[in-house]
Amino acid sequence: MTNIEVPYGLTSQKAVIPDGIPVQVVDPECPPVTKTVEELIEEALDHPVGTARLEEMISKEDKALIIVNDQTRPGPNREMAEAVIRRLNRAGVPDSQIQIIVATGSHRGPTGQEIDALVGKQVHERVRVVSHDCKNNNVYLGTTKGGLPVYVDRMVAEASFIITTGLIAPHKAAGFSGGRKSIVPGVAGIETLRIHHSLPIRPFEPALGWMEENPFHQAAYEAARLVQVKFILNAVQDPHKQNVAVVAGDLDEAHKKGVAICRAHNTVECEKQGDLVIASPGGSPRDCNLYQGQKALATAELFAKKGDHTVLILVASAEDGIGPQLFQDWLRESTTPEAVIERFRSEGFDVGTNKAFEYARAMTKGKLVIVSGNVDPEQIRAMKMEWAPSLQAAVDRVCSERKPEQVIVLPKAVSIIPHFKG
Repeated sequence: MTNIEVPYGLTSQKAVIPDGIPVQVVDPECPPVTKTVEELIEEALDHPVGTARLEEMISKEDKALIIVNDQTRPGPNREMAEAVIRRLNRAGVPDSQIQIIVATGSHRGPTGQEIDALVGKQVHERVRVVSHDCKNNNVYLGTTKGGLPVYVDRMVAEASFIITTGLIAPHKAAGFSGGRKSIVPGVAGIETLRIHHSLPIRPFEPALGWMEENPFHQAAYEAARLVQVKFILNAVQDPHKQNVAVVAGDLDEAHKKGVAICRAHNTVECEKQGDLVIASPGGSPRDCNLYQGQKALATAELFAKKGDHTVLILVASAEDGIGPQLFQDWLRESTTPEAVIERFRSEGFDVGTNKAFEYARAMTKGKLVIVSGNVDPEQIRAMKMEWAPSLQAAVDRVCSERKPEQVIVLPKAVSIIPHFKG
């Protein structure tokens, strides 16, 4: 027997795989980081890439806007916001000329308590913090060379000095997160998202680690240049959520440096695919709902062996439930996964339709089982997926129906870039 364990919210799910079934756990060892994240941030701010230091670039008259990730993104958001504000104050910019916007993209805005966690309670009390709303208070700035109309939050349009903070990690559509993604989708209007998040700009298949010549990345980068982002501060994490580096400076040059570091830490050499793939997003906050948990499925798809008997198991706490109504409606109303895919080709992105497309795409690779104690099993079944109350129950059911030839376990699926030999 083989014992396996994967993250689940703030806890974990365990299971025993029967004897005689090969199991590969894809969870690379990561050496401990000796520097604190505060030290890494200060070093990055002292030695920016492609720009002068932040305090040398900004003037006392500037209206500074700091863009921070929302509550669905892990990372040292508070530490970065606090460090940037210290530098701005040191340069003579008072708190009254500093604002923070939470880059929600198309997600819900954070609660007051979540904002306290994101930027720190003291910062929340000192400076104005606003959550972006993709459907309200956005203005048109122009169109990129690639033809993407750029609508952004009015706060962004009116700021004279824009600083983005974020996390560089593998990303299922953009190749890597961070950098330009703070603008699109972070603070973009729905008019921009409807085009940017639809085919053909969105890659059809999972695009983990693919950035160069990726139209999803290129469009977002051009939009961020149009917005005139002046400075970025991005953390880089390894698969175990350790902050291994922080980069600062130019939107393009600093981001590329962070991407190279991320690629080196998060690429995993793999030999086999499996007919049973078990994936977790890595626990909280990445599995807060099934909408966010899909990111683990994108990695799982790459490990899925072609064949009629392949099964994908997604383990997600989903304490916030399933996600947007359109996500649920499209899967519930469909007759087949292929029908959802064709509907997305025709109608494109709205809040939730992209996840319906991505779940449907996964369902064309294998039967999909959701392990979560916080969702209604009947809703899951109505969405053409199976449900199990625990990972052990899901494994037992799969093994009782047919003995898997190869089990792949991805405890932190969203944080790895698989590279298959040959």
